[in-house]
Amino acid sequence: MKIQYNNLYTHFVFVTQNRIALIKPQYRNRIEKYITGIVNNKDCKMYAIYANPDTFIF
Repeated sequence: MKIQYNNLYTHFVFVTQNRIALIKPQYRNRIEKYITGIVNNKDCKMYAIYANPDTFIF
């Protein structure tokens, strides 16, 4: 019997509109935990996460 394995790797990038720095660095850990919880509730596996606070100032 042939066993077939399928993997789908996806890379998501979320940004604020016009990349305005609305997310403060002190909320980075909370955002990462929130997104990780969503992924875990969907029975998916996350390999890496990093919420990078933008330092762009317009």
